[in-house]
Amino acid sequence: MKSDDVLARAEEALRRHGGVSRLQKRAVQRVVKAGVTKAKRVAWLLAAFMFGVPLWALLIEPVGIVGLMLAVIAFLGLALAAVLIPVKQMASIPLPQTELARLPLSTEAWLADQRPALPAPAQRLADGIGLRLEQLAPQLDRINENEPAAASVRRLIAEELPELINGYQRVPPHLRTQQVHGLSPDKQLLDGLSVVDSELERMSAQIAAGDLNQLATQKRYLEIKYQGDGTG
Repeated sequence: MKSDDVLARAEEALRRHGGVSRLQKRAVQRVVKAGVTKAKRVAWLLAAFMFGVPLWALLIEPVGIVGLMLAVIAFLGLALAAVLIPVKQMASIPLPQTELARLPLSTEAWLADQRPALPAPAQRLADGIGLRLEQLAPQLDRINENEPAAASVRRLIAEELPELINGYQRVPPHLRTQQVHGLSPDKQLLDGLSVVDSELERMSAQIAAGDLNQLATQKRYLEIKYQGDGTG
């Protein structure tokens, strides 16, 4: 496949998906959601402090100045911990260990974290893959974890896609555009992401049609298995 063909496929994927960085939007939504969760933690602690200290003084014994200072110190320490302790995100669970129904959105969150390290054409393909994953998520509710079809989906988005991107990132930046035997790491990355995008489209269509047997038996692996050593 020529470089022009790869770029054409990247642009076609961009047109199909509207050219909108959905991954970035979802990443911002996750940050905002985590911030809201932490704010709720602090609000509950403040409510417990405001009501707990007077109730203690009223029902058990007077707090006193020293007791009030200790209560304030305890509140500040707990509030600091509530802010610093990270909110558990789907992406924090290793992808191979994620349950099937949550795997597409977990992979999308992981992909959003990798996006800034990818070249621009690959970022656009990653945005399209993010949309595919978002569309696939509700469909996987209909597939049993033990179905052979589930293994096909899991292999693609929990193993092969991360392997492709991690392999690319292991290559020193100054070597990523250099061609070896007509291939460069940048081109291999685009090829692989294009295959993933096409496979997700095929899988989604077959799940929608209820054709799980074909999904399980039609094994298409990535055309490019990037090893990360700069040789292709």
